[in-house]
Amino acid sequence: MGKRSWKVLMLVLLPVLLSGSCADTPILVTVLPTPTLQEPVHLTRGPYLQSVTPTSIVVAWEMDRPAPAAVAWGETEAHGWLAEDPQIVACHAVTLTNLSPYTRYHYRVLSGGLPLSDDYTFRTAAAPDQTRFSFAVFGDTRTQDRFHRAVVERILALQPDFVLHTGDLVAHGHSNHEWQTFFEIERELLARVPFFPTLGNHEANNPLYRELFYLPGNERWYSFDYGHVHFVCLQVDNIADLSPQGEQIRWLQEDLASTEQPWKVLFFHVPPFSSLGEEEDEVHTRRALASVLTDQGVQIVFTGHHHNYQRLQVGGVTYVVTGGGGAPLYPLQEQDPELAAYAAEYHAVLITLDGPAFTAVVVSAEGEELDRFELELP
Repeated sequence: MGKRSWKVLMLVLLPVLLSGSCADTPILVTVLPTPTLQEPVHLTRGPYLQSVTPTSIVVAWEMDRPAPAAVAWGETEAHGWLAEDPQIVACHAVTLTNLSPYTRYHYRVLSGGLPLSDDYTFRTAAAPDQTRFSFAVFGDTRTQDRFHRAVVERILALQPDFVLHTGDLVAHGHSNHEWQTFFEIERELLARVPFFPTLGNHEANNPLYRELFYLPGNERWYSFDYGHVHFVCLQVDNIADLSPQGEQIRWLQEDLASTEQPWKVLFFHVPPFSSLGEEEDEVHTRRALASVLTDQGVQIVFTGHHHNYQRLQVGGVTYVVTGGGGAPLYPLQEQDPELAAYAAEYHAVLITLDGPAFTAVVVSAEGEELDRFELELP
């Protein structure tokens, strides 16, 4: 089922003046549709948050059968606004617009006027002039559900503003069952925190990935700004073309050269540097990307693929491998001189930006601090 026809109808609040002791005070009354469904529908996936900006966000979900649906939203649990998708489909993606930057909103998904979900909250993205916020990074969640669940629970406890995933979300990108398990484990996180993933080799560039997620650009590689940081997602999965004259590398060079943000952060799957041996895919990634990243002033790169935590310093760039989201852990095979920190633990990385300071804390699924480092703008 295609996902591209996102139609949003905004129903505004109806102001009504009530008589009585407070007759001089306008009271805003929300007019919601009368329930019309004969048989209730149920959520089978979501809701989950995508492509947040300072003034908009995409709310996506799937129901057990085609039906009309909507999102009730507002700055309180009373909501007050309704964004409706009039399509009679099972999969919905509704874009909320005209939001305020870095503001907490409540929302709930409905069908036929009946609630399908609990009331959740999300925060819109920080505007360019805001320099304090946080985000989390993790990856390789593809197997061992109990460890995946533990990492997700730890991220929820850390309360980041948004999350990056470094790929290999599932073991088999064509498997509807595995995707359903992924969304079940991550349900509470994705309902509250905007989620930006990248393709790993286990997704195998399967079309299901682009059907499930609603991402910027062509969804395989894309960029976005959050506060004073420019984020770039690449498709580095042993499938995409990384040749110098290929579309993705040309796009990357133009994208990095055009941003005016002081921080440049990249995330993708296969690392260009690690302390787990010189695999062919790593050498290929390094040859394609290392000089571009150095030349364009990228400060930090997050990758996955290796199921552990590593931090390396190469050519003025910090490379972080965060592949401890649930797949079987890899022990250290050899230690490169560039390796600054290592842990064979299930974990997530929490980053807090505050003005020119960039602080990263690596936390195990149990809450133990595994590493801490800071970067700072010159």
